[in-house]
Amino acid sequence: MRYDSAIKTTFEKVALGVLRVLGYEVVEIKPIPQEMQVGKLVADFLAIVKLKDGTEFILHVEFQTRNDPDMPKRMLRYFSIIFSGHNLPIRQIVIYLGNEELTMSNKIDMKSGGTSISYEYEIIDLKEVQAEKFLESEAPDVYLLAILGRTEDISEVVRKIISRLRESFEKREISKHDLLEYINRLGVFAELRDIREDLRKEVQKAVIDIDITKTWLYQEGLEKGIKEGLEKGMQRGIQKGIQKGIQQGRKEGIREGMKKGLEKALKETILSVVKFKFGRASSLIRKGVMRIDDIDKLRSLRDEALRARTLKEFEKKLRSTNHIKLKYKNVKRL
Repeated sequence: MRYDSAIKTTFEKVALGVLRVLGYEVVEIKPIPQEMQVGKLVADFLAIVKLKDGTEFILHVEFQTRNDPDMPKRMLRYFSIIFSGHNLPIRQIVIYLGNEELTMSNKIDMKSGGTSISYEYEIIDLKEVQAEKFLESEAPDVYLLAILGRTEDISEVVRKIISRLRESFEKREISKHDLLEYINRLGVFAELRDIREDLRKEVQKAVIDIDITKTWLYQEGLEKGIKEGLEKGMQRGIQKGIQKGIQQGRKEGIREGMKKGLEKALKETILSVVKFKFGRASSLIRKGVMRIDDIDKLRSLRDEALRARTLKEFEKKLRSTNHIKLKYKNVKRL
């Protein structure tokens, strides 16, 4: 899920700082590259960790946004795979990001005949970690997590985060690109806690000099506007088609006109959505959309354009619809 991706991005960048907030006296972290991990399962975070007292171990972290009754079995699978490929002691943590009460177990105790197993790992519920602990950090990637922590006044936490981001931006400690990324990541975290409206108000009040069209604030408004305008746009296309058919004086002309009008409206809508959401609609994308004359396929592609989080997601759908390969070599992007 995109929540997991956002938290994983944060954790990978500042694992040492986050682990210290969570109570680990870490002095060194050496991430284990995916290609060096063992088995088909790929961990959310896997690294060799060294503590202040010299202790070394492999740290395995998984992120969860919902309660999974099978989580102990999943973690045991990870443990057996990591154990078979490494010789250091292993510590496992599940970081729970969900808004619902934490109910999933963190252990397996089983005995059957002469076989028994006693297995346990740590679960950290971010809702129970004091938000102020994250706010004590100087690193934006760390103090952003305060929005997921425990607090009596979430609006105040949001204000502090936005204020610090603005200050860092004005002091040129972070770039405009970084600021946009942080605000977008905050939007994902805020959705986990159902506080997007609080965040929206604070970002707007801060009057930060950024291109709002590059943030989730604009994308949400855009998608809402597009959805509301789709039916009107298609209706206009249908009406134009009907008028053309009537002028021809034939029923077949009316049907064909309706089809062409709807087809044109759908194509224009798809290209507009792609351009607004991702900043461009390349000539190959335009050609790929324009060559489709199946109304159902166009409707499906329109819906995918609205849902897609990245341009690659949309291109994948377009390729499967057209059964073509999109190559951008020596092609000018529009």
